[in-house]
Amino acid sequence: MSNKNLTIGILAHVDAGKTSLTECLLFTAGATTDRGSVDKGSAITDALAMEKSRGISIKTATVDFVWEDTAINIVDTPGHIDFSAEVDRALSVLDLVILVVSAVEGVQAHTLNLWESIRERQLPVLVFINKIDRSGADLEQVFNDFEKDLGAQLFALNYGDNSNPDHPKIIDFPNIQSFLSSPIIDKSFENLADLDEAFLETYLDGNIEDLSTVFAKAKKQIQNKKLIAVLFGSAKLDLGIGDLLDRMTTLFETKSNTNNEPSAKVFKIEYDAKLGRMAHARLYAGQLKNKDTIWSQQLQKEIKINQIFQRKLGKLEQVGTLAAGAIGILTTADLVLAGDVLGHEKFDESFNSISQSVLSVQAVAEEEKDYQKLGEALDILNMEDPQLEFHWYKAEREFHLKILGPIQTEVLKDSLANRFGITANFSPPKVIYKETPKQSAEGYVRYWMPKPCWAIMTFLIEPAALGSGVSFSSNVRSSDISLKYQNEVKRAVPWSLRQGIKGWEVTDIKISLKEGSEHTMHSNPGDFLLATPMGILRGLEAADTDLLEPMYAFQIKAKQDLLGAISSDLNQMNAQINAPIFEDDFFTLTGRVAVAIAMDYSIKFSSTTSGKGRLKFTLDGYEKTLMSEEKVRAYKGVSPLDESQWILHNRGAFRADDRVR
Repeated sequence: MSNKNLTIGILAHVDAGKTSLTECLLFTAGATTDRGSVDKGSAITDALAMEKSRGISIKTATVDFVWEDTAINIVDTPGHIDFSAEVDRALSVLDLVILVVSAVEGVQAHTLNLWESIRERQLPVLVFINKIDRSGADLEQVFNDFEKDLGAQLFALNYGDNSNPDHPKIIDFPNIQSFLSSPIIDKSFENLADLDEAFLETYLDGNIEDLSTVFAKAKKQIQNKKLIAVLFGSAKLDLGIGDLLDRMTTLFETKSNTNNEPSAKVFKIEYDAKLGRMAHARLYAGQLKNKDTIWSQQLQKEIKINQIFQRKLGKLEQVGTLAAGAIGILTTADLVLAGDVLGHEKFDESFNSISQSVLSVQAVAEEEKDYQKLGEALDILNMEDPQLEFHWYKAEREFHLKILGPIQTEVLKDSLANRFGITANFSPPKVIYKETPKQSAEGYVRYWMPKPCWAIMTFLIEPAALGSGVSFSSNVRSSDISLKYQNEVKRAVPWSLRQGIKGWEVTDIKISLKEGSEHTMHSNPGDFLLATPMGILRGLEAADTDLLEPMYAFQIKAKQDLLGAISSDLNQMNAQINAPIFEDDFFTLTGRVAVAIAMDYSIKFSSTTSGKGRLKFTLDGYEKTLMSEEKVRAYKGVSPLDESQWILHNRGAFRADDRVR
């Protein structure tokens, strides 16, 4: 019986060997009798047909095993940035991150994205430098680049010797005495000396014989997150895998929780044709059993757990009871979403996303008879990945989704075909613009016919600072409009701004309720819900709006002889370019560029640099852009500016889907 639990995430830039490493861990720990292969499509954590055919991870997958006295939950995450929403959700339940870096490609663009998220969340991390057996592997260069590019102090807990490329070796820490002068070990000891004055004297004397003491000192700094542990190895050759298992189970501890009340965090939703909605959750405290009820913080109510399952080497098994520290799959009839916290414990969730959607696509069923079926299937996919923000515009018979990148549409197309038997096509990705008021203006609304109804309001619409978002305030006395009705106005503001007068979400706006009135007999909460969008949209119409386009901050690292060609590309894209920084044979270039112009540049960049350069794009806010007809889109659904149709459409009570959005 294991007396310790660890939930460990395997993260990496695509093709660094992350899934292969997971398969090695399972095999070395004795959980499997054969190593699964990504290339052969037999990896346990790549269960989807497209994962097997493409050889990439698309969905987060969990698998568990035991090493020594520790029960380990491995969370294998996608490496492609188009699926980074999966990684975001997984990060919220981890005790430790294994960050996999290729010894050939080194620190890549998505490695930087992952590192920023890991450090923001202050998660313990262990770096595994993989593929030391590959031609072109430069362990010292990768070690040094990691320190420079990521601002980390590393400490090697083993040594990779690939001086004989045909027979690379791993030297355990107790046996590295003859490699103390190597740059990697010397830099590791120098980093430790910076943090430990007692060791500094020994290090300067050059008299390092007691490696067990050195290891104990390094362990303390690693556990304090002052040093980052590094291990070298090769998943392909099973090199360093035992080291990795030993170090991650002896150096790191699970997040402790002494509370006996059940507390869990949902990090993934999956839909099963037979079982329905399945919530993947990590239980932090207490115990959960079939038929138990537990408080949902998102739904603000008690929900009933119907059944509890766990994945055992890819197969779903009913367990009935979930113990603290374990990951389980809960079935429930309630509309639980990823990110929900079950129980009353509070978790810090104020973290940035690795990537944000700035592209939209329209899905169209190839056969008209599949229209309804496609809408229902996209609803399920949106339940599994809420960042799709799926909208079904029934009047226009259109399906719109947000995506992170073009590969995501290929995955969606494949999922629709394989899971739901629907052939669908997607429009080319379009940039998602936003709107902001050009000037201040008032929006007046008088909704008092046909009786019984009464909501009269005047809104002041004002432009706000770029990036400030939406603010709302009320200057109306409660004797004119009671607080319960003013709260309905406030509740209606966010979805009043989902589409502005040019068809895009409105932001960087200040809205004030200036004046208004209610009727003691005829007013009800629905009147103010219905009237608020009418008043706000009228104010926006009077103010007019500017369009805002999303911007990328870019960071480029490449060989100096490519500076001219890359600078020329950036100038053609009207990019804002900072002065280059030179180091050895490389240059680093930073700046900003419009997403609309740069979204396909990575393909050209890879060709220009023969795949050896590094291009990192990060969403960097919005900027005002010139108006053009193709950037404006028609209002989807019934517009609040079409007063009679709006009232007719919403008279009585707002639809359930509008209330929750």
